[in-house]
Amino acid sequence: MQQNTINIGEFSSLVPIKALNPDHIRELAGKSELCQASKGQVLFAQGDEVKHIIYLMSGEVAMLKDNVPAKRVQGGSKMAKLPLEQGKIYQHTAGALTEVSYIKVDPDALDTMLSWGKSGGYEVQDLHEEESEGDGDWMAKLLQAKVFHRIPPANIQTIFMRLETVHYNQGEVVTNQGEEGESFYIIRQGRCRVVRKTQKNPEGMVLATLKAGDNFGEESLISGGKRNASVIMETNGVLMRLPKEDFLSLLNEPLLKWISYDDAKSLLSKGAVWVDVRLPAEYKTAHIKGSVSIPLPLLRTRFDLFKPDRPYLIYCDNGRRSTIAAYLLSQNGFEAYVLKGFTEVVPVEDVE
Repeated sequence: MQQNTINIGEFSSLVPIKALNPDHIRELAGKSELCQASKGQVLFAQGDEVKHIIYLMSGEVAMLKDNVPAKRVQGGSKMAKLPLEQGKIYQHTAGALTEVSYIKVDPDALDTMLSWGKSGGYEVQDLHEEESEGDGDWMAKLLQAKVFHRIPPANIQTIFMRLETVHYNQGEVVTNQGEEGESFYIIRQGRCRVVRKTQKNPEGMVLATLKAGDNFGEESLISGGKRNASVIMETNGVLMRLPKEDFLSLLNEPLLKWISYDDAKSLLSKGAVWVDVRLPAEYKTAHIKGSVSIPLPLLRTRFDLFKPDRPYLIYCDNGRRSTIAAYLLSQNGFEAYVLKGFTEVVPVEDVE
C-alpha cells in the first residue's frame, strides 16, 4: 500500500517505534506496509521465520500456541502497541477473529534506527574545532584504546599490516547511507562529518564530526545491516581502511563472547548481571528475572553503572542490539557476553 495510508500519529505510538525521532518515524513508515486481513485469515503461523514485525491496528486477533488459544489482542489496546510476536521464529499462530488491519515493519530498518545516536559510536564535536593531532598520534590514540588491550597481540600486528592507506579530498564521500558496509575506517589525518538524510531533510543533517584517531563503520559490519549515515570529508585527509572480513575476524570476533543460557546462569554465582538493552516498554512486557534495563541508545551515557570486575550478560530479541552493546562494552574494558537469543532459549519460568 501507499505510504500515506499509514497514520503517522498511530504509528508513532507503537513500541519501540515511539523512541525514534520524528524524522526516523516518518522514514520507517515509508518502509512499512499497511495490510488488511479477512475474518479467519492467518497473519502468520507458529514455527515460521519472522520476516516482518507485525502490529495490529484494528480488529481482533487470536494467538494460538500448538493450536491451543493463548490470548486475544484487540486493535487499539495497550497490548496492541507492542509487536504481536518478537524474536526470530513465530511462537504462535495469529488468526483474525474479525476483519483486521495491521502494519508490517522491516526489522532491519527498525533495529538500525534504534541503534543510531549515541550507540553509533560518535560524539558530536564542534564543527570548527582545530585539529591538534599530528600524523603519528592517530596510531598512539588507537593503541591506547581499551579495545586493543583485549585482543591477541598477533591480531594487533595483523590489523596494522592489513590496514590500507586511502587519500581523500575535501567533500569526497567515504561511505554512503544505504550501502552495504564493506570496511572499517580509522582517521589518520583530517576531519569527517557524519550526515544522515531523512524524508524531511533530503539534503542531510550533520550528526557529528570525527577527527584524527577516531574510527567509524563498525556498526553495519557487526549488525550485517546497511550504512545508516554517510561520512563525508570535511577537509583533505588520509584514512586507514580495514576490510570487513579482517575487521570481523581480527577485531570483532575476539571481543564478542556468545554464551548459552545454561552457561550464562552458571556465571550468576560469580556476580554476573543480566542486562536487557531493549527499550523500557519491551522490557516491561517480558524480561529475564533479575535483569536490569539499560536501552542501547542510552548505553554510552551509563558506563558508570558497570564494574570492570563483574561479567555482564547482554540480551535483546534477535541479537542485533545486544551484539552492538557487547562490542561497545568490550571497547570500554568490560567483560560482556551475548546471549544466544531470548524468547527462543530462555525457559518461560525464568521470564517475568
